[in-house]
Amino acid sequence: MSRKEPIYQTILSALILELNTNHFRKNDPFYSESELRKKYQVSSTTVVRVLNMLADQGYIYRIQGKGSFVSKFNRGTAVRITDTHTYDVDEEQVAILVANQTTPLPTRAKFTAESTTWYLERLREIRHAPFEFSQSWYLATLIPATAMKKLRAVHSIYALIRKHAQLDLSRQPFEQEYAATCVPNQRIADYLHVSLDTMVIKIERWVFQGEETLEYTVSYMLPNYFGLALTSDSKSVDPNRIR
Repeated sequence: MSRKEPIYQTILSALILELNTNHFRKNDPFYSESELRKKYQVSSTTVVRVLNMLADQGYIYRIQGKGSFVSKFNRGTAVRITDTHTYDVDEEQVAILVANQTTPLPTRAKFTAESTTWYLERLREIRHAPFEFSQSWYLATLIPATAMKKLRAVHSIYALIRKHAQLDLSRQPFEQEYAATCVPNQRIADYLHVSLDTMVIKIERWVFQGEETLEYTVSYMLPNYFGLALTSDSKSVDPNRIR
């Protein structure tokens, strides 16, 4: 006999589905506690638990004495993200600092234990001013060893992979996370010509093909070179895919 789903979980799932439709817009007042008690015929304790869970997951925010409101960005809204960097990409120069197959994989890389990878360190510059340091792991089969012997001639790893593996990584499924943090160590600070307490934008990127990880990159970019623009799409996304 299957175990019955708790009532609070049923209510939570129903409200998330409702929030992911066009019924609510950002900053709209959300249901009050009394409205939810009446709507679902449950106790105040259950309603408060559900509202707190919605707030914790970013669907609503609560203001004491005023009630609950739909978060500024609906988590069920699909958005288009555009890189709005302030520099001319034609002036960008890339130097490969390190290339080997021995640097161990970090735990966040999501490669299988059996994966063999190329490890690369790169420094991006504009007019000889460094602005981004990157560490990347690529599945070894994507890059021929002969190409790695001519690092000075390699400007784009993606172009190299597209040529030799007949695979465009820019068109593969990916995940990307951003965080503001301090430079992680003195070596990276030296490459970026900044002090160790300088704030940078940390960018983590994973690229996949099916269940296989093809790339993991972690970059540290100076904030004055970073920019993103978000535009909404009318299409909703499955809440189970929201991370």
